[in-house]
Amino acid sequence: MIAVRAPLRITLAGGGTDLPSYYRDHGGLVVSAAIDRHIHILAGTSFREGLTLKHLEWEQCNSPAEVRHPILRAVLERHWDGRPLELASVSDVPAGTGLGSSGAYTVCALRALEVIQGGEPAAPGALAEKASEIEIGVLGRRVGKQDQYASAHGGTSSYTFHSDDSVTVERLELSAATREEMTSDLMLFYTGGVRSASEMLSGEVDRSLAGESSIEDNLHQTRELARETRVLLEAGRVHDWADLLNEQWRLKCLRSPGSSSERIEQLREAALNAGATGAVLMGAGGSGFLLIHSPSPDAVRAAMAALEAPELRFGLEENGAARADK
Repeated sequence: MIAVRAPLRITLAGGGTDLPSYYRDHGGLVVSAAIDRHIHILAGTSFREGLTLKHLEWEQCNSPAEVRHPILRAVLERHWDGRPLELASVSDVPAGTGLGSSGAYTVCALRALEVIQGGEPAAPGALAEKASEIEIGVLGRRVGKQDQYASAHGGTSSYTFHSDDSVTVERLELSAATREEMTSDLMLFYTGGVRSASEMLSGEVDRSLAGESSIEDNLHQTRELARETRVLLEAGRVHDWADLLNEQWRLKCLRSPGSSSERIEQLREAALNAGATGAVLMGAGGSGFLLIHSPSPDAVRAAMAALEAPELRFGLEENGAARADK
């Protein structure tokens, strides 16, 4: 048996420009930070015939084609050598809550099969591309590529998505003081509920493919915020970057009106009234985790506790998908 884990992520700026419907025409840019919350997979070859899988349910199958879990089915059909296998997975957060769990799950499953089969581990970029092909190419999900790249690489990086589907990854040069400030002043609170990122983003993708100018202009502005974010963070101006979070949320709500809800706006308003600099919902929107920056984190925590929004404590993660048992 081997253990592998892959980190989840928070999007610092540029989310939405990593969708193929946008970057293939205009080029995208996202700044993401991996966090020390993970997808975990325990796997090994088995004396029992077939496939024994545990995720949100138990599955006992004779072949990958019988697997009900879509990601596992696609990964096993393309990257497993056919030996009997036992695999169990668990996540530090619920699926569909905006922290890139689907992409991280795909990356983690691919890495786990690599380790078991004893092959040369793929470089992070190649691993991320395999995961993107599974989700976008094979399963046809209308999602972006930042989650797979952030989980495969780890760290805090900018990801430039080129029109030919290649990706340039650049680790941000952050000072120790900047990292400490981000760790102490950034918080995640659960708004409740889960959703399908692919379904949430479907309308946005259709409008982008149709060349709707308002969507393109919105995403151009979103991409520019990612450029500003990199400059500000590498200059140590975390507070100035946090001011951009509210603009990111405004742009997100304009291009996807279903991103918000009464509950989300209630929590955002309470956080801002408690001294938060900025607050933005992670992921495709609708539900999940709210990322908040505040120089007075205790006041924000008290406000969120009063509204029964549980906190997910986290730190920044430097490592990408890798074995966890060594």
